[in-house]
Amino acid sequence: MKNLLFEVLTEELPARFIRLGINSLAELTEKYLVDYRLKFKDIKTAGTPRRLVLFVEGLSEKQEDLEEEIIGPATKVALDEKGNYTKAALGFAAKHGAEPSDLYIKETPRGAYIALKVKRIGEETTKILQTILPKILLEIPFPKKMVWGEVRFPFARPIRSIHCLFGEDIVPLEIAGLKSVDWTFGHRYLGANKIKLSRADFDEYVKLLQEHWVIVDPDERKRLTEKELKRITQGKGFPELEPHLLHENANLVEYPFPTLGSFDEKFLKMPEELTKTALQEHQRYFLLRDNNGKLLNYFVAVNNNRVRDEKVLIAGHERVAKARLEDALFYYERDLKQSLDQWVINLKGIVYHVRCGTLYEKTERLKKLSIFLAERLGIALELEKLKKASHYAKADLASEVVKEFPSLQGIMGKYYYLHHFGDEVVARAIEEQYLPNPNDERLPETTIGTILSICDKVDHITALIGVNEKPTGESDPYGLRRAAYGVIKILLGKELDLELEPLIEKACDLLLQQGYLKNQSAKEETVEFLRKRLESEFLSLGYPKGQVFSVIKLNLNPYDQFLRLRAVSKLSQGKEFEDLLVPFKRVYAILKNQDIDKLLSPNPELFEIPSEKNLFEAYEEIEELYLLKLKSKAYEDALYLLLKLKPFIEEFFDKVFVMVDDEEVRANRLSLLKQVFSLYQFFAHFENLV
Repeated sequence: MKNLLFEVLTEELPARFIRLGINSLAELTEKYLVDYRLKFKDIKTAGTPRRLVLFVEGLSEKQEDLEEEIIGPATKVALDEKGNYTKAALGFAAKHGAEPSDLYIKETPRGAYIALKVKRIGEETTKILQTILPKILLEIPFPKKMVWGEVRFPFARPIRSIHCLFGEDIVPLEIAGLKSVDWTFGHRYLGANKIKLSRADFDEYVKLLQEHWVIVDPDERKRLTEKELKRITQGKGFPELEPHLLHENANLVEYPFPTLGSFDEKFLKMPEELTKTALQEHQRYFLLRDNNGKLLNYFVAVNNNRVRDEKVLIAGHERVAKARLEDALFYYERDLKQSLDQWVINLKGIVYHVRCGTLYEKTERLKKLSIFLAERLGIALELEKLKKASHYAKADLASEVVKEFPSLQGIMGKYYYLHHFGDEVVARAIEEQYLPNPNDERLPETTIGTILSICDKVDHITALIGVNEKPTGESDPYGLRRAAYGVIKILLGKELDLELEPLIEKACDLLLQQGYLKNQSAKEETVEFLRKRLESEFLSLGYPKGQVFSVIKLNLNPYDQFLRLRAVSKLSQGKEFEDLLVPFKRVYAILKNQDIDKLLSPNPELFEIPSEKNLFEAYEEIEELYLLKLKSKAYEDALYLLLKLKPFIEEFFDKVFVMVDDEEVRANRLSLLKQVFSLYQFFAHFENLV
């Protein structure tokens, strides 16, 4: 066995491509090695903005030999009347380089066939690598790929060098017009021109590159970046180490060189989210806070090079920071002079979606939908505050700051509303309408914010599905899946008992009134779209498929469905679960082939056997209490009531023959079973559990 070291040196890769490239490299390599019957001990990957690295430890030097059975023609055409091989059989043997004596008869479920065993000699690993390594690179699913010059090898960025060693030997590859070599490069500015390796040794490779100012492991770069940030800011404040910003900075450099800069304190009078966004969105700067969490007028820039005169570098960063902050302050101060009511009117000129009207029309829907939802939930709140929150919800989308920094939608709306009206509750609701989101998984805390967030997301999903703009495959340009998950997470996290279909129907009606509902199946498709997301959410929580499927087709009420699922899951962990399912199986086995919709209520006067009467009385005894338990959501208690039917169902099937010739008696017995079956179905679709 030998080790494989494979490095692709490129022009600078986008930071978001690196983790994807590393993970895909590992997954695809494992897949291909298994497919090609190559044994290995371990796979490691690494990457920087200039390189993707693959290391396979203990890779076998050739494929395992393989003996496989090949099925040929059926004996009826392979053997003649005397049992001799026909031309079909002889041709089959010749095709696979075998002698007639190697053939034998194989009995299969489809009949007797001629077969033979063929031994395939494994190929050398070096030859296989020449085939699979280019394929692996081509299959890395980068969001965007490019071609360059005369090369027709689509990749994230132009490839500049291929380094590939198997043991001590170069694997003779040609990728993107480049031949593989046994050397690589260090840091673009600080490293040596060439670094030669004598063998495929990952530790030695990592050590040599680090000596030339390259840290190939992204996690190690992140740890070093964090360490350097804390070192350079000591005595000034505490760097705000936001995970996504730390991750991005670590993937923008091959070796981190942080520098500390400052800006005028006047910029701290802006909302801190605006200050942060101005410095982070484009510059990826880290900000500092004091012991009390107050934002300071310092920032840290992470550079990819060590410069001779750090003062010049810092001055350059400070000029850029000042320009960004001056623009932000200018927009903010100008916005404060504007009227929110005028902004609401200005929404008439801002398109929400070319087929769904303007943001003003969306606001009008949001106002009506919010009141409708508040009434459905029966929540005691100040309707006037809800009306104001929904009226001004989208106003900040007409502001200069949000036009410049779209990620601040809602956040700036909060500050502008506080500035003009001073109502904290309404202001927070305006901000919370966008929660949860990919950058902030918090749920809305205020009741008004919760209502506004649900309505905004339901309207968004319904409006886009209403004009047939549904997600396809991986593509979801309007974030409908994200919006659906947001609704589900709010309802589950806030434990809200809300049936979604009436809200979706109301959203469809409002769109229809405005003339924007083109898809006549929008309600049904929206319900199913949300149901599919709920199914994924339940599965991600670890519930088995059968249990999830038992509740997923009930009326779309995520929290109620979750409570039922949790009750089923809890019961499934004990012996009572089998006692619940076995009787149901027997009932379901009889009814599944019947048209139960035509069955009427059972007539006790037609009961001929005591077991019929006993089951009917047992049903009547628990029915009322069982339905009350369902209504009060005491689902575990309801399941234990169903368990009481077990002895009566078993007695019924032991003593009663259901499918008798007498049509009236048969229908009556089926009707009795239908009643029992309905009790189960009121809770969940138990057929998915058996």
